[in-house]
Amino acid sequence: MGVIGHNYIRKVENFDGYEVLAHPLAHRDDRVFHRGEAETSRVSITYASHDVQIARPTGIGSRGRIAILMHSGLGCRVLEFYESALPIATILLSLPEREQYALAYALFEQADECAGGARAAEAQRWADAFVDGRIRKRRSGGRRYVHIETPDEKALRRS
Repeated sequence: MGVIGHNYIRKVENFDGYEVLAHPLAHRDDRVFHRGEAETSRVSITYASHDVQIARPTGIGSRGRIAILMHSGLGCRVLEFYESALPIATILLSLPEREQYALAYALFEQADECAGGARAAEAQRWADAFVDGRIRKRRSGGRRYVHIETPDEKALRRS
């Protein structure tokens, strides 16, 4: 699960809890994009393996949210946007079908890439803290807590 602010991508078994608002390029053959003007230099890019839908969650507490549903080789995944992103929904649903697909796909992939970058940065932060000896553990109320102290906190602790 990747976190983008308070929006997140999660894997689901199926899309039963969503009301589909738009299903751009529902047929696999429509998901082929061509670049170039001349027939001889035409380059085709296919997204046939990625089915994208724009939907609204139907569960309790889901009012004012919109989701991009992605079915690909990685399974069924969902990116949900909360109230602060609703203008995106209005614009996305007003676009022609090919542009809807392209923008929804781009939003989903960008969110996924950002989440991966955030996970890598956090892993590096913890690795650096381990090497520097800045990971601290404490117990309180029968629970254990782990945190990273800043270099200034480490210097203050050592003095």
